[in-house]
Amino acid sequence: MKKHFYHVVFVLCLTFVLALPLHAAAAEFNYTADVEKVVLDNGLTILLKENPAYDIIAMSVLTKGGSVRDPEGLEGLTFLTVRNLFSGTTNRTGEDIVVELESLGVQLQATASYDYSAVLLQAVPAAFEEALAVLLDMIENSTFPVEEFERERSLGFAALQSLYDDPSNALILEFLSFFYGEHPYRYSPYGSPEGLMAIQPDHAASWNRYLFQPDQVVVSLVGSFDKEELLAVLRESFGRWENSFTGTPEPRSEAEFTYPAEDRQMVFNLPTEAAFLIIGYPAPNTFAADAAAMAVINTVLGEGMSSRLFTEIRDKRGLAYTAVSIYDERMGPSSLLTFLATHPQNVEQAREQVLVEVRRFAEEGLSQEEIAWVAAQKRGSYLLNNETNLTQSVLLGVTELIGFGYGWVDQYMDFWDNVTPEDVKAAAQKYFQNYTEVLITP
Repeated sequence: MKKHFYHVVFVLCLTFVLALPLHAAAAEFNYTADVEKVVLDNGLTILLKENPAYDIIAMSVLTKGGSVRDPEGLEGLTFLTVRNLFSGTTNRTGEDIVVELESLGVQLQATASYDYSAVLLQAVPAAFEEALAVLLDMIENSTFPVEEFERERSLGFAALQSLYDDPSNALILEFLSFFYGEHPYRYSPYGSPEGLMAIQPDHAASWNRYLFQPDQVVVSLVGSFDKEELLAVLRESFGRWENSFTGTPEPRSEAEFTYPAEDRQMVFNLPTEAAFLIIGYPAPNTFAADAAAMAVINTVLGEGMSSRLFTEIRDKRGLAYTAVSIYDERMGPSSLLTFLATHPQNVEQAREQVLVEVRRFAEEGLSQEEIAWVAAQKRGSYLLNNETNLTQSVLLGVTELIGFGYGWVDQYMDFWDNVTPEDVKAAAQKYFQNYTEVLITP
């Protein structure tokens, strides 16, 4: 059951490399010393970091256009647009693109998240410029042929339906809808059935121009290359980009959101053997000063087999098969949610124990020793999760894209070290006042 839960978080949050643990960096590890930043005349930002230890060049083309900006009634437009970049251009058919990429031995993928989207390329140095030419053709000259577009639409429907076919995945979707109400975060990046049905190829063609406006794009490269030589290629390649978006379809404006001011519960009866329960709370967004304190809380509460939920609910009391928590940190309104898979007869006991464990943070806080343990764990996770050129290029690019600046990668561990027991208690008291609960049970 635990495997299924982490799968749905991967799908719905599109964690992949786009949601690497940003709140982690080792102070003694100067990660950004050799990074060069260049802003082209058209506003596009380029980051370059030489890393000759790996004979691979990784490039991340990141855009601020995430699914949260999908036009109203066209939910899923960002997802379908980036998926269809592989469908064909004025110069290449979809099959041509696949064959050429395979012949070069490169990896190219596109993905959409809530707050940003990305095209990710990995190539050996000898094949990089040819692979770059394919990538540029896909972004600049995609034709969104109808037959391929309909195929991708069908795959989108299938992906969305597959989430609802699994009770734990369906629980996540229902929680998002209940928690966020009319805010667009209620939808997964796959969109909605109604939105997917309404989207047409001409919508995607126009939206592609919206996504890749040069002044909202960061291109981040890490790998085995000479900076000056590669920069000349990149200037020529990306310097020609212009803002050609006409304003239609209109991006959804930033939505207002007020966290629920009361406890709320929703129950679904489905023919399942187990019961699935989410209890979720408001949480600070990426930019909030207390985001680090909330991440500390989440680690202690429900990350791993040493967490409180796992030990108190699963190990000691045997009340759940799975007991975890997730800090779903976003650029907008965020949440901390607890997830349980349990026997239907144990729901009430397990539920009460979750509430007890959450209240402990507001009443007791954490000791400085517990906080130091979390900080050490985050340091190790950071180094392990950012060993490859691709993950490094994404981490640098995302921090630059969202406004922190790439240098923040080396600075943020000071924030971890400055978290105090008082910070933890204050964050818990602020955010853990009201919860949203969704239960699936036979």
